[in-house]
Parts: sequence; structure tokens; C-alpha cells
Amino acid sequence: MTDIIEIPQTDQTLESSQPLAGETVTFTGTLASMVHREAHDLVERHGGRAVQSMSGMVTMLVIGEEGWPLETDGRTSQKLGDATRLIADGTGLRIVAESDWLHLIGLSEQRDEIRRSYTPAMLSQLLDVSVNLIRRWARIGLIRPVRTVGRAPFFDYREVATTQRLARLLDEGVTPDILERSLTELSRTLAGTDRSLAQLNLLVQDDRVLLRDTHGILNPRTGQRLLDFEQQSADLRLHASTEAPDEEPAPVPVDEEPDADSVVSVSFVEARMQLDDRSMDSWTADEWFNEACRLSEEASFAAAINAFRNCLTLIATESAMLSESPHRVPDVFPDPADVHFHLADALYRSGNSEGAMERYHCAIELAPDFIEAWTQLGCLQAESGRSLDAEMSFLTAIAIHDANPDALLHYSQLLDGQGRTEEALHHWKCYLQLDSRGPWADHARERIRVEQEASAEQATDLPEAT
Repeated sequence: MTDIIEIPQTDQTLESSQPLAGETVTFTGTLASMVHREAHDLVERHGGRAVQSMSGMVTMLVIGEEGWPLETDGRTSQKLGDATRLIADGTGLRIVAESDWLHLIGLSEQRDEIRRSYTPAMLSQLLDVSVNLIRRWARIGLIRPVRTVGRAPFFDYREVATTQRLARLLDEGVTPDILERSLTELSRTLAGTDRSLAQLNLLVQDDRVLLRDTHGILNPRTGQRLLDFEQQSADLRLHASTEAPDEEPAPVPVDEEPDADSVVSVSFVEARMQLDDRSMDSWTADEWFNEACRLSEEASFAAAINAFRNCLTLIATESAMLSESPHRVPDVFPDPADVHFHLADALYRSGNSEGAMERYHCAIELAPDFIEAWTQLGCLQAESGRSLDAEMSFLTAIAIHDANPDALLHYSQLLDGQGRTEEALHHWKCYLQLDSRGPWADHARERIRVEQEASAEQATDLPEAT
């Protein structure tokens, strides 16, 4: 049998095994996975050299994925500008996204974490914005769920963080032109910036600009329907730039329909049918629904509740007319389950918990797989002392989708409150597999640590067997 001779590793072998060997790395923007100091330590541990500033010696610029690397004035960071110029001069500098850098050094778990999708409740905690604002952004198209399970939307963290960043910069007075130039510059180095430009396009729209979708014209700022496009498309051409109020719109041939997903600008004087210029008797269910959501977001709960009820009345009326005239083409209405869900939220926030629970039940009757309705119902039942009912609601939500962090979170809290420690710890661990960044993740880790320490102390206090 031949002896196996171990060949000692030379310095050259060790160097080649380091993924950042020979690289000089600097960072810009906020990192989603760690702070810059930790990133610098990782560069050194993987064979590279970390530096604070940009120079001709830098070979890699890593862009953080916590939103976009935009300064408080809305412009791209100085480092990114310098890097772009160095690349144009023919240097070997590379610009990489944070997730690609994590993959390069073998930290795929952290990369997967920042690419993880989040529920509205999780994003509300992480970004410090209200759940209702996140829902509104989704309703008007600023953000889009990467997937929907049991009617529960899951969003890409970076896209929502980008929307929040753009909205804050606009609120702070940064002009849309500056932001658009910055995002255009970013688009040369990072994928996904085209989507950010579309978000900005919607964010900066005001009373001069409308959004057309398959159901007609929408005011993206309020979510209200303003014009029945299907009836007007043969008479109006919607231009990509704003028309003057006294201009006559050019006619559109009947067989020449504009793109249903395009963002268009029209003069409100010529094209807009303002809701306050019409009798409320002529409002559609869709208009009532969007008005109700807007009122609820503004904490005008009494008015919102009435608007939601008007919406449901119109839906019921339409359903009755369809049953009597089966050949009648139905109007476009919001999903009744969604209307009940939002009505329940408005009722709860107005102090009517019993009414809210009843509406969550209505939503579930119409859509039995409505995870968010089951979860919110469980929260209200737990709050009112109906622990057994709450447990059944949470378990139903988990059965529909066992990777739903919101249901796992609230069920873990319920079990903790009942002193069912072992069961609670199991579900806290399941929760941590889905969310390791937010404040509730910190709480879950602390709960697990305390219980593990208590178990270890109990074990040491046990008398030795004789």
C-alpha cells in the first residue's frame, strides 16, 4: 500500500485560495448585510485590502443594497462617480452589487437573506413606515409583490427600500430631474434601475399626470378612478407629455389602442371627470373603494367605513342584476374579500374590535385561503381573551402556508403568553428562518437564548446519580 505524502501548502497556494487575493476593495452606499467596518474585516480575511477612499489603486467597488447609494442631495455618491470615470479611462476596476460580493467570498446565506422577500408587516418594521402606506404603494403600482401565497403578498426588500428612499428625497425637496439623472447613471452599472425610474415616474406624478391600466384612468397619487378610458379611447389620444388645458386632444382611431400599461399625461381640463364634480350617486364601486382606502390612510375612519359600505352595496347590487340578467356584462369591481379586509382594518383602528372581527370572518367566507385575514382575526381574538379561537385562526393561517412569518410570530407570542415554552421556542425558531433582520427577530433570538441558558442552569443543578 502506497503511503500518502502530504504536500505542505506554499504561500502561493494559500494566496490563490483567497477569493479577494490581489483585490483592493472599497464600499459605497448602505450595506444591507452588515456595517462597513465588518465588511472591511471580511475583505482582509479573504485576502484583499480594504480602503476608505477611491483611487486608481482600487480594483473593486461594492455598492450596498439598502436602497440606492444616493446622497442627501439626490446625487450618486462621489465614489461611484470616480469609479465611472476610472472605468472610462480603461482601468481594471469592477463595480459589483453587495449580493454578488457576498457570493464571491462564500457568504451565500447572507446574500440569500438580503434577497429574501418580506410581508407588508415585516417591511413596516424594517423601514419604519405604516403597513397601510405599503399597501397603498402596492395598490397604485409603485411596488409589486414577487409572489402571492394565500393572498398574502411578498415583496422584494430592495424595491420597497428604493421606493421609500425616493419618496423621502422628494419630500425633502430634491427635484425629480436630479433623481432621474442619478438613477440613469446607476443604470449603467446596476441591474434593476429601470424599475426605479418607473417608481420615480409614478412618485412625482401630480394632477397633470395620470396612469392608464386595463380598467381605465387612475390618479396614482390618490388611487381614484377618474375616467372610463374604454368609453373615451376612440375620442382622445393620450400623449406622453402634458397638454395645455385649452388644447384639443387629437382623435384616436378606433383600431389604434394605446398600450394598456403605459404611463400617460393628459390635461385634467379636457380629460378628467373629477369625482367632486359628479353626484356621489354616480360613483362606481371601484371609486368608492379607492376613496375609502385613501380616507382610512388619512385616519378619517368614520368616512372610510361609510365609503367601504357604499362599495359593498354597489357590488351586491351588481351581483343581483347579473343573476337576473345572466347575459349582462359585469362592471369591473374590487374583490369583495379585499373590501371586507380593509373595512375590518378601518373598524379596528376606529375602536370597533367586534365589528372588525365580523368583517374578517366575511373576508374569510369569501376567500378561505386569505392568510392575512386569518392572522388579523387571530390577533383580535387573542386581544379580546379568546385564546382558543386565536390559536385555531393562527394554525389555519400556518396550515395554508407554513412559511408565513406573520402568523408564526403571533402564534409564538400567544404560546409564550400561555406559558407553553417548548412549543413557543419551536415556532420562534421557525420564525427566525424567515426573518433574521427585524426587531422581532432580535426578540426571538433573545427568547431562545434565555431559555437555553435556563435549561443549562437546570441541568447543572440536578443532583448527581449515586
